[in-house]
Amino acid sequence: MRGFTLVELLMVIVLIGILAAVVGPRFFDRQVFDERLFFEESLAAVRYGQKLAVASGCPIRTQINNTGYALTYAQVCGQLAAGSAVANPSGGNYAASKPESVTMTTALDITFNSLGGAAGAANTANLGNGAFVLNVNPVTGFIGTTP
Repeated sequence: MRGFTLVELLMVIVLIGILAAVVGPRFFDRQVFDERLFFEESLAAVRYGQKLAVASGCPIRTQINNTGYALTYAQVCGQLAAGSAVANPSGGNYAASKPESVTMTTALDITFNSLGGAAGAANTANLGNGAFVLNVNPVTGFIGTTP
């Protein structure tokens, strides 16, 4: 006379079904993964732009908007013209387009100087309806994120 009753087994099956219906779609929603990936790529681009500006002494313009992110030279720097694209370490342009599923409410457009400080009108990028926020302090160049 050991084991589970039929009522207990049915209750467990019902609870598992409710959890699968409520929690399951959250694990398989691609939009959350796309937003996080684009946020991390954008953050890496901003940090790379700041480090390149400090290392090269050339002002680097960093833009994150509804088309994607891009790094360009803000002024003439050696053989490079103003507005020319920054090369990424693998040889291509340091730019990428934004996935269609990613929502963006605020764009970022700043220029890092040779000291790592930032200047620009738009110093905050807000992705995923406020789930991911990238903020650059205009005076110090500190890059803060949420989360």
